Amino acid sequence: MKLLSAMLVWLVAGLWLPSAVAADPVVSRGTALANACTACHGPDGRSQGAIPSIENLPAEDFMAALKAFRADARIGTVMNRIAKGLDDAEISATAAYFATRRER
Repeated sequence: MKLLSAMLVWLVAGLWLPSAVAADPVVSRGTALANACTACHGPDGRSQGAIPSIENLPAEDFMAALKAFRADARIGTVMNRIAKGLDDAEISATAAYFATRRER
């Protein structure tokens, strides 16, 4: 009986703890979206080539740039098409992700 009680406690703790320490959902979504950014802008947004780095871009500037690409107010090669696929919440989430990278 004690073994069964101990197993039940471990099971409940195992199911409860991951949700108790879950990351901020906005930053989590931004993390997923940012993976696409790293293909061109480099790991953690640090470009190794001609494409601009986005690692130190303040969140407000990041959001303004993506919204300008989306509205065709800023000229780009593929960024206009990429930004058109993002809504405001996704742009904000991606900006939040890169803002957390600045804090490290």
